[in-house]
Amino acid sequence: MGDKLKQNDSPGVVQDFEEQERCIRLIAKELLSSDTVDVVIGFQEDDIGGSPIPLFARSPEQAEKLVWNENCWRNLAPYFKRFDGKVAVVAKPCDTRSIVNLIAENQLERENITIIGIECGGVLNRDGVLAHGCLGCTSTVPAIWDYPVAADGGKEFIGLPSPPSTDTFVDFNADSSREDRRNRFLREIDKCILCYSCRQACPGCYCESCFVDRKMTNWHQRDVDTGNKIAFHLTRAMHLAGRCVTCGACENVCPSGVSLKYIYDEINRFIEDQYDFRAGINADLPSAMNSFDQTDRDTGFLGGEGI
Repeated sequence: MGDKLKQNDSPGVVQDFEEQERCIRLIAKELLSSDTVDVVIGFQEDDIGGSPIPLFARSPEQAEKLVWNENCWRNLAPYFKRFDGKVAVVAKPCDTRSIVNLIAENQLERENITIIGIECGGVLNRDGVLAHGCLGCTSTVPAIWDYPVAADGGKEFIGLPSPPSTDTFVDFNADSSREDRRNRFLREIDKCILCYSCRQACPGCYCESCFVDRKMTNWHQRDVDTGNKIAFHLTRAMHLAGRCVTCGACENVCPSGVSLKYIYDEINRFIEDQYDFRAGINADLPSAMNSFDQTDRDTGFLGGEGI
């Protein structure tokens, strides 16, 4: 596809990765040479091949290694937790939604973060297809930024359209029985090897002690049986209720091709319908599950009526 990735259904509208990369390097070098930040988190080429990997540039010289292309699919927001001091990050729109959520949950301090916000109409995962989270993305423009980098490399976002959604779960959910939905879930669960890559990549999974690790030791790891897999994925899904920003990081890193993002998407739809809240939009608002109001609707998950 080259350096310019055409957006679906928008002839002539392109994302110029080469020009965006030039701007990213200039901004990063300026931030580092002026001591505005201590480190810039971005991407560098992988010496052994494959998709670009994270780069932690601490000098203008290292900033020359920064790359930006259609294969930069990783969400860099989780790396913030590894650094103290002033940090800058090259952030796609989904990354910025993750950052907003972390600020809202008091995991990051806004004054310590510099965001190089990239306008993005979609990137490719390691299989060479649009990354999970890109199809039907809620916005191609960053939710928050300090230095904007538009699709053409300028400072004014041009408004790239999102790739169209291919999600058919709403129709499937409406037309299928409970048994059909259960069987679909179990087919995905059967692929899981409990490697926890989804948890490690998720910007919303930042607990120092995860619930699945508390009873494990170095000599006795969790058994990879169906019950443990169901317990992990359903508990994680509930922990992400009102917090998942639909970045698709979980599915992008899964070595077994487990497709459970549809569950998080459905929970997000429930939260938005009930509480008019969507994660990653406003850092001044607590997540729906971290707040309470007496006017909140009391709605059951299994057919209960709103009160």
